[in-house]
Amino acid sequence: MVKKKPDASLKGKKPINTAKKAAPIKRNPGHIANRLKRSEMYGKYLESKRQEKKDRRVQREKEAEALGEEAAKKATPKTLDNTREVEPTLVLFDPEVTADEAEDEFARYFHSETPPKVLVTTRPR
Repeated sequence: MVKKKPDASLKGKKPINTAKKAAPIKRNPGHIANRLKRSEMYGKYLESKRQEKKDRRVQREKEAEALGEEAAKKATPKTLDNTREVEPTLVLFDPEVTADEAEDEFARYFHSETPPKVLVTTRPR
């Protein structure tokens, strides 16, 4: 029997099977007991999550570009200011309220008519 000689380009390395494509990791590899293997699989897991997220973003951009102006605009996030209900007891412009604010004892300071007398003190350490 004739023994096959390895390819000169491999130089003692095992040939890589390029026919198989690695399946994406679907679940967090926290159940793997071997620390090195777990960290390697977790890195692959994070990379696959990033790639899926990027693919979804690219797909959305392509769809938006294809639709043109008919594309759905970015949704505004729900914040406290956006979701706040209008206060029915809020008085915006009432002559009575403005008169009360004008007669306030600190009104001169708020309208910069009188400079405030401020004493800043410190204590030695």
